[in-house]
Amino acid sequence: MKRSIHVKWGNLRVGILLMLALLALIWASFSGSGTSIFDPKARFTCYFRNVNGLLKGSPVWMSGVEVGNVNAVEFVNLDADRQVKVVCRVKESIWPMLTDNASVQLGTIGFLGDKYVEVVPGTPDRPMIKEMDVVPTRDVGEASAMFKEGEQAMGELRKLGANLDTVMSRLNRGEGTLGRMAKDTSLYVQITRLASSVSNLADRLSKNQERFVASLEKAADAMNEVGAQVGSKRGTIGKAFDDPALYNNLNATMARLDTITLKLNRGDGTVGLLVNDTALYTQTVDLLSRVNKLIADIQKNPTKYFKFSVF
Repeated sequence: MKRSIHVKWGNLRVGILLMLALLALIWASFSGSGTSIFDPKARFTCYFRNVNGLLKGSPVWMSGVEVGNVNAVEFVNLDADRQVKVVCRVKESIWPMLTDNASVQLGTIGFLGDKYVEVVPGTPDRPMIKEMDVVPTRDVGEASAMFKEGEQAMGELRKLGANLDTVMSRLNRGEGTLGRMAKDTSLYVQITRLASSVSNLADRLSKNQERFVASLEKAADAMNEVGAQVGSKRGTIGKAFDDPALYNNLNATMARLDTITLKLNRGDGTVGLLVNDTALYTQTVDLLSRVNKLIADIQKNPTKYFKFSVF
């Protein structure tokens, strides 16, 4: 007699869940981490000097969107720039963007994350590449070099922070010129006084400038008034500019003075003789000399010249 096999629903449900999970795992492994196995794909080749841990199955991105995966990573050592051959498989839907001026580069998910291949699309009006064509590689630098530069930058920042801490400590202690300025208020008082003095000086200069401008305006008004008088022939200046009598009188006076001067130069008349003849000067000097001697002798011997008698 046949024995019937009874399967509990709980066990069957667990089996169904395990089967679904296995199918999902298989689908994910074949889908290339974000791409479906049912999507038609095409492959291209690229060469790198160093892939920095890029693995088969790593994602291929374009503009931040996953469009395929790495199909193969092979060490070929063709030359210094072509050490590792990488074959990438991408969707055929993005293939029109893989033109002959497209390029690829390595990227890192985070600072210490997995590597991926970044596809930089080419110009749409350029011809598309063919299956397994080589896409040029763009060198963006190695992560180790970036980390080393970052460490150096952090070291410099630490040194800068230490120096700033030293400077601030000296400032707080009042050392040096800046420390004295930070602690001592006398400089602030002096600067305040200087600013006040400069402000007062500027005010005085402004007032003097106003007075100077007012004086210039008064002088200009006076000149305008003089010009008006000259133009209207009023006053002495106006008449002098318009009446030729003053000029004629001055001209006649100058002519007479010129005649007198000419006579003096020729020695005409008494004044001319006084100016030109030296005999009178000599006689006058001699006379004065004798008079002086006579006066001196009278002072010494008055009885010689004057006799007094009482009786």
